[in-house]
Amino acid sequence: MKKIGIGFLLIIGVLIALVLVNPQINPSHTSPFLALDKETTAPAPAEADIVQRVILYGDAGHSSREPWQASMLKVAQRASIAPDKSTVVALGDNIYMQGYPQKEEDQTEWDEDQLESISFLDAQLRVAKESGADMYLVPGNHDWYATELQSQSEHVARYAEQHGVNTRFEPFHGGDIQYPTAAELPGVTLIFIDSEWLLRAEGTQRSKALGRLDLLMRTSRKNHPDKLLLLTAHHPLETMGQHAGYLAEFAYWFFIKTIFMVFPEAADEDTYSPIYQAMITDINAVTGKYERVIYAAGHEHSLQVFHHHQGEGTGPEYSLVSGAANSNKISGVWHTPNTRFALSQEGFMELSLTNQGTYLQVWDIHNEAPVAGFWLAL
Repeated sequence: MKKIGIGFLLIIGVLIALVLVNPQINPSHTSPFLALDKETTAPAPAEADIVQRVILYGDAGHSSREPWQASMLKVAQRASIAPDKSTVVALGDNIYMQGYPQKEEDQTEWDEDQLESISFLDAQLRVAKESGADMYLVPGNHDWYATELQSQSEHVARYAEQHGVNTRFEPFHGGDIQYPTAAELPGVTLIFIDSEWLLRAEGTQRSKALGRLDLLMRTSRKNHPDKLLLLTAHHPLETMGQHAGYLAEFAYWFFIKTIFMVFPEAADEDTYSPIYQAMITDINAVTGKYERVIYAAGHEHSLQVFHHHQGEGTGPEYSLVSGAANSNKISGVWHTPNTRFALSQEGFMELSLTNQGTYLQVWDIHNEAPVAGFWLAL
């Protein structure tokens, strides 16, 4: 028994040492990877030609207020250029680890840990306050770990009222079905999807939510045939990162394997799980019927752009992954034949809608200029 105990301690010691050393398992794009196909690197549009700017970031649920998270500061700076034609969308996991805190039955005041969790959300809402731009926050799986979204939705609404800003938590409904919602903007229809709810939904409820998504897209295309359709959600349709089983660092491998042993259902958050695959198939079936569609998500803690050749049921032309708003959450990323851009650094994405087309820029926190910029082939 003594030998077994010593051996066990040795194994644990080795594992801890490996986590601390954090050896690389697979390569990762820590510098910008660019592999354009039909996209063009013509100059960025002049500000006067931009009819709408949409800034996309995700997984900022561990953002600091003092000092202000670097990515949030930069998002606010970009949105401040022209707040009347700028919209910021947070792509879920707005509060790590367990979503908006819930008070105990006999609790009257927030405790220190709860206040810290709320501060992660307020650090993001400050973007709307500082820039004056419209802002939307969609729910992610960590937001749902609070078991309900009502509290986070109410907090966002209170913040908007107190500071006189247009900030909303979308989509959120008190009923059983979390239907997608939409916002009409110049040049683009923004559609908000609760992908964590959709991931878990079954039968009639799921069919009704997907039917509403189809209706929103069909109505927008009928009434605004020239607009871009931009779907925003938390879970990506494609990725080449940890949620697709691609692990660049041993620490992530160790952490994820441990989580899966303790909570087997956590594997459902990865693209290779059957319920995730079913959701991808369903969303692709709806979005593949329409042209000029972009699907933007977070969940994966990196920056990725994928281009898909359009065809019935194949999904949107572009899938964006912008879940890299916190350096302490950044994970490794590689590429596939569909990848047009990949980077494992803290940052975000920006879409500029013009009458000539859609220009995409990728920003990180380490460079003054964007690390990539190109016109999408839409």
